[in-house]
Amino acid sequence: MGSSWKYESEKAMIKPVGMTVAGLDTGNGAGGETDLRVFEVLGIHGVFAITAITAQSTKGIKDINVVSSEFLKKQIETLLDDFNVEAVKMGMIYTKEQFQVVNELLHDSFLVVDPVLYAKDGTPLIKDVEDYKKIILPIAKVIAPNIIEASAISGIKVEKESDVVIACKKIRETYNIAHVIIKGGHSKGDFSFDYMCNEEGVYKIGYHRIQAKDTHGTGSVFATAFTAEYIKTKDVKLAFRKARDFVQSPIEYGLNIGKGVGPVNVSIEIMKKSMKYEVVEEMRRFAEFAENNEKFWILIPEVQSNLAHSIKPEYVRDLNDIATFRGRIIRRWDKKVIVGHPVVFGNPTHTARMLLSIILKGMNSTCLMNIRYDDKIVESFKEIGYETVEINRELEPSHGEGKTMQWIIEYISGEYVRIPNVIYDKGTKGKEAMIRFWTKNMEEMIEALDNLLKML
Repeated sequence: MGSSWKYESEKAMIKPVGMTVAGLDTGNGAGGETDLRVFEVLGIHGVFAITAITAQSTKGIKDINVVSSEFLKKQIETLLDDFNVEAVKMGMIYTKEQFQVVNELLHDSFLVVDPVLYAKDGTPLIKDVEDYKKIILPIAKVIAPNIIEASAISGIKVEKESDVVIACKKIRETYNIAHVIIKGGHSKGDFSFDYMCNEEGVYKIGYHRIQAKDTHGTGSVFATAFTAEYIKTKDVKLAFRKARDFVQSPIEYGLNIGKGVGPVNVSIEIMKKSMKYEVVEEMRRFAEFAENNEKFWILIPEVQSNLAHSIKPEYVRDLNDIATFRGRIIRRWDKKVIVGHPVVFGNPTHTARMLLSIILKGMNSTCLMNIRYDDKIVESFKEIGYETVEINRELEPSHGEGKTMQWIIEYISGEYVRIPNVIYDKGTKGKEAMIRFWTKNMEEMIEALDNLLKML
C-alpha cells in the first residue's frame, strides 16, 4: 500500500499549468471561462483568478460586479501556493487596486497581457487607462493588442501597415515589453497581417480574413492560445505562429448563437477530430457489412464502387471533411467483395465530390455510394420508399476533370426542391450507367442496402 502511494506521488505531472486573470463573461464568450476551455483544448490545466463578474450576453455588457482587490489577492496567492504556474494570461482587470495586486504578485511571471480596454459593444473594461499603463504594462512579458487598442496605448493612429510597425516598436520601447504583438483583425481588406516585434526585429504572419459575424472572444482566445503554446514550447516565435493558426478555425466555425455578436468556437478542432474518428469507425462497420453479405457483389459496377462518408454536414467545408476507401470496393471473379482499406480523407473520388456537392446544397447527407445500374435495383429502391431521379448524361456540357458530379447536383437542384436519394443515369458513350445513393447517416445506408439486397 505504501509503495503504491509513493509511486503515485512521484509520477510526472500530466499537464502543465497556466493561469488566467480575467473577468467572467456570463455569455461564455470572452471571459476567463473561455480561457480555461482554450487551455484545456491545447493540453494545459487552466486555473482562474476572477477580477469581475459581468452581466453579459452576445448583445453586450449590462453590468459589472468588480471583485475586491483583497479577494483577487487571496485568489492569486491561493493558486500560486499550490500550482506551478508556468505562464499567466491576463484579460479584463478593472481598478487601480487590482492593478497593484497583479503587479505585486505576478511581476516575476511570464505575463501575457490582452489589453481589453473596451468590450465589443464599447463598454470600458478598464477604469483608468493611464494607471493601467503605468502599473500593468511594465511587468508584461508579452502584450497582444488589436489595432484599436494599439492606437490607444501607443498614441499613434494606426491606419496603414507601416503604422503598425511604428506603434509596435513604440509600445515596446515605452513600456520595456519584450514582445509586442499587434493583431490585424480590425484592418480592412481580404488579407491581413499580425505583427510581433522584439529585440530580434519584426516578424509578421499573413492570413486570409474571414468574413464572419461571430467574432466575440477572438482576442482573448489568441492571447490564451499564445500562452498555452509558450508553456509547451518556451519558444515565443513558435507560440505566435501556433496561436495565429489556432484562432482561424474558431472564427470560421463561429457558434451562431444569441442575437448579437456570437462567440467563436474554440473547440472546433477537437470536435472535428472526434467526428473523423467516428467516421472511420463507421466506415469499418460498413466494410464488414459489405464483405460479409453474400449478395453485396450485385451492387458493384464494372468500374468498381466506393463509399463516401462525411462528418456532420454543418461542419463540412471541403473534401478534407469527407472520407472514402483508398482502394475502392471491388468485386472479385468469385463474387467475393473486397473493401480497399484504409479509410482516407480528402481523396477526390466521384463519390466524395458528389457527396460534397449535395451537402453544400443544404441537404442533411453524410453517406453516398455508387451502385451498378439495373432497372430492378432502381425499382427496389422505389419499393422501400426512396424517391429516384434519372439524369440524361447526353445533356452534360464539356467541362474540366472532376466537374461531372457537381454538374449533376446543380442540374437536379434546378429541377427539384429536395435532391432525391437515388440518382441514376443510363450512361452514354464511354460512361458506364450508374446509380448514386445517399443517406443521412450510416445506419440508414446499411439498413437500406440490407433491405434492398433481400429483395434482389
